Amino acid sequence: MKKIVLTMFALTLIFSCKTNQENKERQQPDGERPTSSQLISEMDADKDGKLSMDEVKGPIANDFENIDSDSDNFISLEELDKAEKTRENRPPRQEESNADLSNEIETSAKVVPVNTNYFITENIIGEIQEKTVELNGIETLCYIIKTHSQATEHQMGPWCPRHISDGMEKAGIWFKDDKVYDVSGHFIANLDEFYSDDKWLLYREDGTIKVTETEEACLAAAKPEVDEDYHNYCVECLPEYFKDQVTTFVIPATPTYLKSVQNFGRGGIGIAFNGVNYDPPAPTHAILAAHTIAPLDDHGGHVNPHGGYHYHAVTGSTKEIVQNDTHAAIIGYAIDGFGIYTLLDKNGNKPNDLDECGGHFDDIRGYHYHAGEPGGNQIIKCLHGLPGYTEIKE
Repeated sequence: MKKIVLTMFALTLIFSCKTNQENKERQQPDGERPTSSQLISEMDADKDGKLSMDEVKGPIANDFENIDSDSDNFISLEELDKAEKTRENRPPRQEESNADLSNEIETSAKVVPVNTNYFITENIIGEIQEKTVELNGIETLCYIIKTHSQATEHQMGPWCPRHISDGMEKAGIWFKDDKVYDVSGHFIANLDEFYSDDKWLLYREDGTIKVTETEEACLAAAKPEVDEDYHNYCVECLPEYFKDQVTTFVIPATPTYLKSVQNFGRGGIGIAFNGVNYDPPAPTHAILAAHTIAPLDDHGGHVNPHGGYHYHAVTGSTKEIVQNDTHAAIIGYAIDGFGIYTLLDKNGNKPNDLDECGGHFDDIRGYHYHAGEPGGNQIIKCLHGLPGYTEIKE
């Protein structure tokens, strides 16, 4: 089966780094890859339990004929499962291991070191440490930064309204097709129309909205296979549930630009100056498949058991370091050590020359990224630098 089919099922992976004494594989949190049933549920417009060519998109559409093994012009759950088993049983690809990236280094690229003075000191646990670690075969001086991933510049939340009469001030935001929507009570009441699916019903006869009110409910709902008892719920996990979690960021002190693009998995993709984790795109396939919604707050963040409070969008709520020219302000660092800047510059203009990861070069900042639109569910799209990693301990 073509490689493109196999890669469709493997959600992009994070390149781990290891010290010379630590070579064990780092386990990724659950939810990295949609299941076959989730893919069908998401794409099956006519709800007949299988996918036609008109319903699929992306890599599935590109290789429809190979997946459709019985040539009946439909893709069944069994056929998707068979393709998934083929992916699981194949030999590991080079990029799925700690591949040596020494030959990918672009030595002529200007780079700017990480400035640890930008971080909010009281949000860091202890001192920022320096340590030489081996990143994909390259000995690299890294900063070790530990935080509880709790915001201080702004209130965390709210997320879910409690009644269909509640206004947008009592809840957060959601996104679809690159647009941001206020999650008011009216929005919750009309999710069936919003998603053209009459199975959506997150409120009771008295107008109260079904919300995960406890840590136990959060744990049951905020996972890839949502407990059936919490289908059709507004999922809200509170920061205090996981306030003692420690997130460790290992970031190159001086980033290294690579010729090739490095993808990331469910681990953190960067850090804001308040110590909060920037996360990859929210796994909407798993959330929506159970007719649940997990709003972000107005600051672009929400909470899950695997990482505590974290951002999926940049909305201008966190510390910014304004530049001396008209360039956009820097708001944090990607896990490869390159700076992440706001999307708009001081004149309100967007950069027009961003690469596939959302980055570009200039003479002052060297290579750096610009955060995506809040409704895009992608702060940055990939990495162009030698990546560090994150670890989370409860």
